[in-house]
Amino acid sequence: MPETCDVAIIGGGVIGCAIAHRLGSEGRDVVLIDAGDRLGLGASDAAMGGILTQTEPACLGPLSTVIKRSRDIYPEWLDELTSISGAAVHVLDGGDIQVALDDAAMTRLETDVLPQWKNSPFAVVRLTAADAKELEPLLSDAVVGGFLLPEELALDPRELMVALGRTLTREGGAVRVRLGSRATGLESTPNGVVVELGDGSRISAGTVVVAAGHHSVRFLPELREHLFPIKGEAFDMRPPGATTYPLRHHVFTEIIEDGYEGYPYLVPRHDGRVAVGVTYEPRVGDAEVTDRARDEIMRGVAALMPAAANWPIEKRWAGLRPGSTDHMPIIGFVDAHERVLAATGHSGLGVTLAPVTAEMVSALIRRDVDAETRKRLDICRPDREFLAATPAESTAAAATPAETPAPTAL
Repeated sequence: MPETCDVAIIGGGVIGCAIAHRLGSEGRDVVLIDAGDRLGLGASDAAMGGILTQTEPACLGPLSTVIKRSRDIYPEWLDELTSISGAAVHVLDGGDIQVALDDAAMTRLETDVLPQWKNSPFAVVRLTAADAKELEPLLSDAVVGGFLLPEELALDPRELMVALGRTLTREGGAVRVRLGSRATGLESTPNGVVVELGDGSRISAGTVVVAAGHHSVRFLPELREHLFPIKGEAFDMRPPGATTYPLRHHVFTEIIEDGYEGYPYLVPRHDGRVAVGVTYEPRVGDAEVTDRARDEIMRGVAALMPAAANWPIEKRWAGLRPGSTDHMPIIGFVDAHERVLAATGHSGLGVTLAPVTAEMVSALIRRDVDAETRKRLDICRPDREFLAATPAESTAAAATPAETPAPTAL
């Protein structure tokens, strides 16, 4: 006989785990299915950890209202996870500094980006070159100015996954975690969904949530045109002797010079490391680290923060973001019976949007969607018209791996 539950969730990354915790805390019987030998081994393990409000271009369009809700509930969500799990999740709350390394870049920020920042529901603070250097003394002397995005946070996604994992697997919890179990198919009926597993067993659920990252397309064939992997590479560095945050902010810039386009992004960790990235290769499905990507990132880092170019590299990695055509998540029912629910396509915003995604999925399953949640769900609905949010995103989505990378985090 198949195992039974109220909700089965396919995918044990940050999105699937956030949903499982939310539904379990509401009293639902939940089974979380993941093929890995521990939770969060996919894009969540490779994420940079920015909780972004404005850095990602997709944040500045219709998704900004969804971003705002997630940012508002993030502190309380983290407090809940750490209280239950006993695991610390260190949060850097200084904000993100975006700087320009020449006058042309500053003009672009002022004319193209600043108006969008001002139209978002988040603060932005103009910085002179001296202001930026005072906030982060290691910045290059080439900095001509920039902006502080004070409401952006940063954390270590691996710490977040430890907290989520302990929360879900605690004794007496409402979530059954099935690791090493690969879902191979779904069958939706008016009365529920049967999930087929690779070992021949089955799970019968009232609802199935597909939160399998870029693998979600296996279960959502109707969205095949709009879901794809986006490869990104990054690495950890450590300033000599650093044992706590070596920077007070996460730092980003865009560099376009002599045929090179780079988007160096530095995210400090509480134990002295700095996560450095990141590349962007749409529709590339391998997760191999490459010297080409390392060199590309290091060139940008050397221009942004010259001292960092000499920091030793401790760990390198690659990950596959779950991309969507318009860089916005896909959240909602996809079958005629409203039994199969998609929660995927978050691109570089999975960590950022985890708590609000769980909130929206919960509302759909409860069949209790208030007006504000409905507005957010309408932005993310699976049957929307998928158009790139900005011309820059259209260019990035169409680029080949050797061409234009996009200013994005994992």
